[in-house]
Amino acid sequence: MATKNYLLVAAIDFGTTYSGFAFSTREDFQREPTKAYLKQWVDPSCSMIYNKTSTCILFDESGNFSKFGFEAEAKYQDLIMDNEHKTWYFFRRFKMTLYDKQLSGDGWFIEDETGKQLPALVVFSESIKYLKDTLLEEANKQQTDIRADDIKWILTVPAIWSDPAKTFMRRAAVEAGIDTNILTIALEPEAAALFVKHLSVDRQLDGKGGDLFRTFAPGSKYIVVDAGGGTIDITAHEVLNDGTVREIIKSNGGNWGGTNVDGEYLDFIKCLLGESVTKSIEQNEPQVLFEVCREFETSKRTIKPQSDMKFNVRIPSQLGEAYANSNPGKDFKSRKFVFTKSKKHVFISFIGDKLRLAPKDAEDFFAETVNEITCHLKSLLQQKSGIGIGTIILVGGFAESPMLTQAVKSAFPQMRVIIPLEAAWSVLRGAVIFGHDPSLIKERRSKYTYGVRVFDTFDPTVHDEKYKYEQDGEILCCRLFSKLISIDDPVTVGEYRNPVEYKLTRIGHEGSIELYTSASSDPKYVDEIGCSFVGYILSAGHNFLVNEIVDVMMRFGETEVEIRAHQPKTEKTVVYYLGQ
Repeated sequence: MATKNYLLVAAIDFGTTYSGFAFSTREDFQREPTKAYLKQWVDPSCSMIYNKTSTCILFDESGNFSKFGFEAEAKYQDLIMDNEHKTWYFFRRFKMTLYDKQLSGDGWFIEDETGKQLPALVVFSESIKYLKDTLLEEANKQQTDIRADDIKWILTVPAIWSDPAKTFMRRAAVEAGIDTNILTIALEPEAAALFVKHLSVDRQLDGKGGDLFRTFAPGSKYIVVDAGGGTIDITAHEVLNDGTVREIIKSNGGNWGGTNVDGEYLDFIKCLLGESVTKSIEQNEPQVLFEVCREFETSKRTIKPQSDMKFNVRIPSQLGEAYANSNPGKDFKSRKFVFTKSKKHVFISFIGDKLRLAPKDAEDFFAETVNEITCHLKSLLQQKSGIGIGTIILVGGFAESPMLTQAVKSAFPQMRVIIPLEAAWSVLRGAVIFGHDPSLIKERRSKYTYGVRVFDTFDPTVHDEKYKYEQDGEILCCRLFSKLISIDDPVTVGEYRNPVEYKLTRIGHEGSIELYTSASSDPKYVDEIGCSFVGYILSAGHNFLVNEIVDVMMRFGETEVEIRAHQPKTEKTVVYYLGQ
């Protein structure tokens, strides 16, 4: 919310599978908007260089931060070899714990690879702190004496996340040492759209030469599919006459990311090993299954539709050893087929340490996930609001899979499908652009119906008896949902809703005036199915007088709910984000 001149705009893309950062100066942005510095990370297990590192974090026996990313993986493997890993905490792919987070608050714990727990806020904030500190180191190599408050920070989150999940990420970033006033939350598919819009025409695309012109011409409509490791995050825009865009379908998606494909393969391996061997490995050598996934994650990129070549993937030697220990005299490499969970016989063969599968059987690992994505897209495009959408922009790490891209092209042959060569970095580079110029998005759609909890005089013809109570001789109805905005309503970016007067009846320990969301367009009570408490409009310590009027204005068009509260009696005004 603050405005100042920043030396840099820096974006942190905190992904389910991989994370990274990028930054650029104002001069860089003006010369070439898509130009940004991306750190190169070395994976010590294979000496390969990547523009992101794995989203893994390691804590020692006392719960103190040790390492993040590829270094955390390498250190944990080293501990395993010395059998010293059991008291350490190793977390991977933990971002997905926020996917279904509907309740406000940060006092919850998450489990590491072996079931041990640490506070979620510690795990997330230490991860962000590592990325922030590493970014500062890289920035200081280029410009000396840059501090955290010289930077405008952008943190990307899926657009489908709930308000409590976004609030939690802001809290984790603040805990990591980023001032909340210089931090902006960016929505991942919007950032990707910004990147694609700024691509120069001669930048290569998986599409035709004029696609960019047509996609961003006034009146045109497009849908962005951000296919990541954990989620598929979707938004759709219409381009307005001034080049800005309005959201025409509220952000949506599901947990159909690339890690689901990994899960299908892991289930296949467990069927190959059998239940007793799998249980033994999970209890005694869980890192082996982690290595199985790592090998597949690299090899799955070679799986293509209608290939005439067998799929090869390395199998860790420990799998064979564990199988032989449980099945004396037997070698699992001598097996000719696997009976899968879906009751299918899959023929297999081995050459050296490689498992070989027929091309169609390798494709089947993708089948369910890809089908979920294409069916969901079809349902969106058949809606009234989806009529006229002519382009699908496919970005994210999973967008680099030929299985997904070909499925989308086949399902929508009449549409332009744009896949930037930098698909995996589109969100990160777009987030930097968003930090320099957030003006592209002019109008969004409300993801929920928002309202506050109120009470009123009980009316037996309107209200349910179970909500009736008596106070000071009055018969009242409690837990009423007082609607502020309806689901799918258009909301202009930067615009406050009309002020609403509330009489402040209490100063709560956590805050005052409870805000709720609902998936229904017209909820009556705050405890109905589909309703969730998301936070307090007035957080604790606001110093407003009790039993006095407070005028509250809210902005629902931003990436987070923004609140402006004013009390005429005290002439006090506060402006902040929900949960701050």
